[in-house]
Amino acid sequence: MTVSGEAAGPVPTVGALLERRALLDPDTPGLVAGSLRLSFGQLQAWAEAVESALAGAGVGKGDRVAVLSRNSAEGVALYYGAAHRGAILCNLNVRLSEDELAWILADGEPALLIAHADFAGQADRLAARAGIGQVWRFGEAPMPEPPDRPAAGKSGAAAGAVCGQTPVAATDPLLLVYTSGTTGRPKGAVMTHAGMVWTSATMAHTLDYRRRDIGLIPVPMFHVGGMSFVTFFVHMGAKAVLPPAWQPEAILALVAGERVNHFFAVAAMLKGLLDAPGFAEADLSSLRWIMAGGAPVPAELIRAFGQRGVPVVQTYGTTETGGPATVVDLAHAGAKAGSAGLPFFHTDLRIADEAGRALPADAVGEIQVRAPHLFAGYWRNPAATAESFAGGWYRTGDVGALDSEGYLWIGGRSRDVIISGGENIYPAEVEAVLEAHPAIAEAAVVGRPDETWGEVPAAVIVAVAGAAAPDAAGLARFCAGRLARYKIPQQVEVSESPLPRNAAGKLLRHELVARCVTPPPPAPGRR
Repeated sequence: MTVSGEAAGPVPTVGALLERRALLDPDTPGLVAGSLRLSFGQLQAWAEAVESALAGAGVGKGDRVAVLSRNSAEGVALYYGAAHRGAILCNLNVRLSEDELAWILADGEPALLIAHADFAGQADRLAARAGIGQVWRFGEAPMPEPPDRPAAGKSGAAAGAVCGQTPVAATDPLLLVYTSGTTGRPKGAVMTHAGMVWTSATMAHTLDYRRRDIGLIPVPMFHVGGMSFVTFFVHMGAKAVLPPAWQPEAILALVAGERVNHFFAVAAMLKGLLDAPGFAEADLSSLRWIMAGGAPVPAELIRAFGQRGVPVVQTYGTTETGGPATVVDLAHAGAKAGSAGLPFFHTDLRIADEAGRALPADAVGEIQVRAPHLFAGYWRNPAATAESFAGGWYRTGDVGALDSEGYLWIGGRSRDVIISGGENIYPAEVEAVLEAHPAIAEAAVVGRPDETWGEVPAAVIVAVAGAAAPDAAGLARFCAGRLARYKIPQQVEVSESPLPRNAAGKLLRHELVARCVTPPPPAPGRR
């Protein structure tokens, strides 16, 4: 039933999620971050204060707000305040170099940059380069402090009325998440309010999540996966525990102390827990399961946690899917170890050939996804958006097959992406930097297997005639400040002949992989 042509009931926006949760459960614990503990009512009051501060700074619907910070309670309050205001939040990857961040800021054109104190100097420099007029710091005015208690008699509706603007719609942009580009430049994936609400819904309806659960969020909020959990726990009425960093021993203590029920991690994080002193004796009794993704999780790692009574379920997704695409159900966590699982509840999956035709079971092709939680497109890049969709299906560029039971098995990545510790590294962006070196004529980057990170980048280079080719240490010095540390090649092979290419001039990258599979001596501290 509708009234005056408008749908009845609350608008499915992210700001409305917290508003409704605070109405239903004002005194229920909602967020733990260090010594800070907030109820949903307190978190809503803080978000309202943030919204008012944004309005006072002239930030309105559709304006971008960039954030340079590790995970923090301030970042959560800002997310919900910006969502209710209708602003678009752009959480910046703190691991990127200043050159990389400056390009993103120039592309996104934020009205405001907010930074944690640890990144204050960098934020000032970036703002000057990108022409950003306003820079705030967490913990300092005008960024509001967390409230001691909910503001009496105040509601999100009242705050919106004070701020005054066109109401936020479900289809409005909410997040601008930059993902490394296949052509050397990052692309900003736009997530809408509806997309993030559907992301939350498909998670809730697929896995064993329960109201009043306690969930850990150790993955960065500058990835869409981190923000999907920040959204999800409010939607579910569950308590979110936000550690400032991934420190295995501290995480084990936090799991035991807070009685954490589940969390998401990448394989390298789980390996760190497994190798941490005290893992064998750690109290993991509250954990019902762990969801792992970012790259295939080794079966022996799944078995090791299974021996401690904690199932590890493999998941698969991308920035463009809002995080979720497939997941292994708990009942098959062991039997289907190595698989990426079945589609989430509100998610469709298919394997297609180059012509876009669906393939039968066991046939290898491109993994394609269709869901209401897909991204809305790439920021200011309609050509890339059009290329990524085929008849309503998102083309992941990843290669895989479905078995006879519908489980996905990932076979490779047609776009050559290197996944190192859960971070995507696209060879093209690294090659562009390497080829700017005055002594390098050609460069190709491939993934080299690594026991800790899954893969690390390795480079094959051709020197300019008459020039001495740089070694790995020299190349690392050149790349410092131009690339994030995890993107810098850890192995460099010099080719005396031109790199192999086909008749059309396309690089035959697969022919170079064999040259980089033998790990060089370890280089501590390179991450």
